[in-house]
Amino acid sequence: IMSRYSNRKWVIVNVSDITEEMIASAIQTSSLTLRKTLDGTKAILKWEGDTPSCFNGMTVYSHSEIKTELAKSDWTSEG
Repeated sequence: IMSRYSNRKWVIVNVSDITEEMIASAIQTSSLTLRKTLDGTKAILKWEGDTPSCFNGMTVYSHSEIKTELAKSDWTSEG
């Protein structure tokens, strides 16, 4: 069975580097709705299908990979 995330990809971007083009290329509609690290310096952008050119050269994560990243202490406060 195919995951509904099988065609979805994620990147982690420094908030200071996020451009209007990245927001326009991503599923998210605004930088205000992005999932950010606890310190607010990095955010996740996601899209479906082919990788938009604005994300070329970045580390692209699958669903299972981004879940692993999000479990790290940068993203999740302990209790």
